[in-house]
Amino acid sequence: MNETDSTENLEAASNKLEAATKRIEAALMRIERAADAFAEQGEIIAKLQNDIVQLSLQKNELASKFEQSHLREKKLDAGAEEVSRRLIGAMETIKSVLVK
Repeated sequence: MNETDSTENLEAASNKLEAATKRIEAALMRIERAADAFAEQGEIIAKLQNDIVQLSLQKNELASKFEQSHLREKKLDAGAEEVSRRLIGAMETIKSVLVK
């Protein structure tokens, strides 16, 4: 093998090494972008999970307030019925007094 062949072989090997290096760098860049996207998705998922927890707490609070309102409504209805019954009784008493 002469010096020209050695030089050509060395240049070919150097070109192959440079091409491989470029491919590795490109692959590393793709991996880095994928890792960034994955991390971003993880942040989004964490935010969504937090939102779900907050919404669940709000739902529970609203359900409790609704139940309290419902119980209050029942008490008010019962009170209104009692007042109505007493008013009817008072009106009948007044009618009977006026008729006599």
